[in-house]
Amino acid sequence: MVQAEFEAETTEAQEAVSTVGPHSMLEGLRFIARHHGLHLSREQLIRQHARDDAEVTPSVVVDAAERAGMTAKVSRMRFEHLLRLGRAIPALLRLRDGTARLLITVHAGGAPPVVVLRHPMDGAQPRPYDMVGLAEIWDGEVILFKRQQAAAEASGDFSFDWLLRQLAKDKRIFRDVGLSALVLSVFALVPPFLYFVVVNRVLVHQRMSTLFVLIIGIFFVVVFDTVFGYLRRRLMAEGTARIDARISGYIFDRLLGLPLDVFERQSTGTISYKISEAGRIRAFLTGQAFTTLLDSTVLLVLLPVMFYMHATLTFFVLAVAIVMFAVILMFMPAISRSYSRVVRAEQRKGSLLIETIHGMRTIKTLALEGRRRHQWDDVAAEAVTAHRDMGLLTNVPQTILQPLEKLIYSGSLLLGCYLALTARDGAVAVGALLAFTMLAGRVTQPFVQIAGLLQTMQEVRGALGQVASLVNIPAEDTRATHGLRPRFVGNIQFEDVRFRYSGAQSYALDQVSFHLPPGSVTGIMGRSGSGKTTVTRMLQGLHQEYDGLIKIDGTDLRQLDLLHLRSNLGVVLQENFLFSGTIRENIGIVRPDATFEEIIDAARLAGAEEFIERLPSGYDTQLTEGGSNLSGGQRQRLAIARALLVDPPILILDEATSALDPDSEAIVNNNLRHIAEGRTMIVISHRLASLVDCDQIIVMERGKVFDIGTHEELLDRCAIYRHFWYQQNRHQSPPPSSGASHERSITGPAP
Repeated sequence: MVQAEFEAETTEAQEAVSTVGPHSMLEGLRFIARHHGLHLSREQLIRQHARDDAEVTPSVVVDAAERAGMTAKVSRMRFEHLLRLGRAIPALLRLRDGTARLLITVHAGGAPPVVVLRHPMDGAQPRPYDMVGLAEIWDGEVILFKRQQAAAEASGDFSFDWLLRQLAKDKRIFRDVGLSALVLSVFALVPPFLYFVVVNRVLVHQRMSTLFVLIIGIFFVVVFDTVFGYLRRRLMAEGTARIDARISGYIFDRLLGLPLDVFERQSTGTISYKISEAGRIRAFLTGQAFTTLLDSTVLLVLLPVMFYMHATLTFFVLAVAIVMFAVILMFMPAISRSYSRVVRAEQRKGSLLIETIHGMRTIKTLALEGRRRHQWDDVAAEAVTAHRDMGLLTNVPQTILQPLEKLIYSGSLLLGCYLALTARDGAVAVGALLAFTMLAGRVTQPFVQIAGLLQTMQEVRGALGQVASLVNIPAEDTRATHGLRPRFVGNIQFEDVRFRYSGAQSYALDQVSFHLPPGSVTGIMGRSGSGKTTVTRMLQGLHQEYDGLIKIDGTDLRQLDLLHLRSNLGVVLQENFLFSGTIRENIGIVRPDATFEEIIDAARLAGAEEFIERLPSGYDTQLTEGGSNLSGGQRQRLAIARALLVDPPILILDEATSALDPDSEAIVNNNLRHIAEGRTMIVISHRLASLVDCDQIIVMERGKVFDIGTHEELLDRCAIYRHFWYQQNRHQSPPPSSGASHERSITGPAP
């Protein structure tokens, strides 16, 4: 196994050297990753990070490095800085033309000092550069790398702790936002102070000079308040954008990494709803929660001032605020239960909506509009009822809080007047009472926001649970960093493979054993549910919980890098999905660096060139989602072309010609001989005529291998195969039965 991995790495390196491609940035990343003990696949880096045959940007390299377990940083440096990098070498230098060079060593003590650079791909000898020579090709952009010593935070489970860690990554921005909020809190003292001075100084003593001073002071306060308000909103927008990008990127990455059976067990509507709940969480964190936290900083300034002005009135304000908190805490459990009911109702509603959109053609064909409308009325009514009940429930605490909120302002004013009238040491100044009342009204806002925040927390907790229930499912182990990446020939072997789908009672595959020689064409047939497609799914590594052995070229499938395996498999299904974009983009999506000539060759081999050339825009014809503006046969031929573009050593056609019209099927079948050259091919088909020329045909029955042989052998001895053959070819007459018949029972496998 180690030898196979070494040979694969050597072959990959030789290919990269012999063909100087356009991806020197990614190849440089591979070199540096090997220096840090990580082995990355060049083909996977290109498939995952390159959009076309152009060089990738430094930000893409940083992202690819972080996904591989390294920390990367883009910096601007001068020549003398490179001489002092030390242990940061090797580093990646991005030249003016967009290509990369590896900084592998420096000679600071030379005369003159030089740095030694190496091209990542052309295999040439490293070349020294002095300051003048390097300045001709390099303008100072360098990417530094180091190995992560601990697991990346991004790999943690989705939770409030994870969200707080993401906020901490931009702590400088939020620190500046907090400072600006604190300054704005100080400015909040200005209006009450203005009332105090105007009433007690200007109006009482008739001082015009004091009024002019106040006007000048207010002018400067307004200017500074405007500036700091602008800075706060700008920093908030920047911080919110970063958090939003980080959360959405994390969720989408975790979604892509989930095992396939997650998407098969849960409806599209349910998954879509769970992901959409992330928007509620982002809005809460970067909106209501953070705004409430910032607005609460005013308490740090206003409360001490209020205690200084009048302690008794301040305690009254705090007492009312505590009552407001108690009301919210009392209703939180009921609100949480009501929100759970809303979530379930919305999931059913979303599932029905998405299912209806996907199945609209069937609904129209079978005239199911009325029945579907009744189903929608039922789920929509449940959702409306759940929302209404939750609205009625939340209306109760809001109704209680509203008079309490007004009591803080009006109560402090009335209580202040009472204390002023009954005070023994003289009346309280009118300006001071007005100033305190204004401060009390200003202090009320954070308390009301905090109370509303606690109520919203229940909804956000539910949303967090919905998202976490999906993205915290253990990711598929693709063994991308430690799996073997051999060069495949196509020698496939199943040895006593047993597999059962989750929740199923019987085995989908039961003691399945067969051997597919390299370069052979093997057909698989059988009744529906006999395990034909499951064989190919196992070969792709889509299910890893199985007994027995699956070997490819003598290597256990469990030890292979699944991304490397799947990139060397060409798979064409009965229903293939085409993405929005041009025909050229859909064929070339599996190989971003493919040339237009290679795309044309793949289309010609798949028999797709014939109809593409007749389209008004040819290969630049825009496809709608799913390729609905093409016929089924045209979509199928594009899918075959897409699979052939990577020149896979193993090609799987799973009912690939079932949707083709006779002419299209004839074109594909005529090309199968050319398609099969140099590769192992597996053809699953109910149409036995397309399996006649196969080197061997595997007959599946109830998850077992019933028989294996050529067309003539199976026609002679296999009852299942013979039954299907004459059923599909009624113009042929079955041979007369004789006592020496080799027919086997259909009810059981061959001994």
